[in-house]
Amino acid sequence: MRRVTVVLLALGLLGTAAAAEEIGVAQVVKPQVLAFPPRKPSHDLVERDPIERGLRVKLIRGEAFLQVFFTPAFGCKLKTYKGGKISDVVTLVGASDAVLGDPARSCAPAVRFNSGKLNLAQLPGEPPFDVDTPETRSIVHGTYVRFLADPIVGTFVGVDEGVVTVQAKAGGDPVEVEAGEWVLVPPGGLASHPAPLHHLDEPDDSPFRMGDFTTQPPRRPPG
Repeated sequence: MRRVTVVLLALGLLGTAAAAEEIGVAQVVKPQVLAFPPRKPSHDLVERDPIERGLRVKLIRGEAFLQVFFTPAFGCKLKTYKGGKISDVVTLVGASDAVLGDPARSCAPAVRFNSGKLNLAQLPGEPPFDVDTPETRSIVHGTYVRFLADPIVGTFVGVDEGVVTVQAKAGGDPVEVEAGEWVLVPPGGLASHPAPLHHLDEPDDSPFRMGDFTTQPPRRPPG
């Protein structure tokens, strides 16, 4: 009986350690951003807070802003974040809801993006980045990609640099979206044909215009 108790305690400690795995840091935070760690109380996220795998974040107001620096391969190459060692930068702006990292997939760069606006900048040569939305599963091959997820519009994917494979959850064939193109997947629908991105950026009031929070690409540390 004692041996069983020890094993259970060890498994419990391992589970706690896994839940607390750091995969990055909150680099820029403009309130209010709520953080919902796995199996822990919620709290206001502030700058320099560590990001744990599976952390859910909710940006409450239109002026809210969150920029997260992720470690290479989401913490699998580095145990903790150290300045300058960045593989991916995710930026959320306005009222948004996302889960950072997949607790069930260790070492897999992934975000479950439920609503709002998201921008992803990726260091070339890093593993593909998975972005899951209510309508799509997307595989990002760097470098600049923007997403909009809305319950009425659906999921918009715009690629500034790199290539993204977009798979509508409703079915159909995967769509390859290249640099300078965008697609839209409506709720319950299939992905549209890729179209030129620059047409959407022209109106200043376009809901798809995201130049106001484009981030600089990650850079490898010298040496």
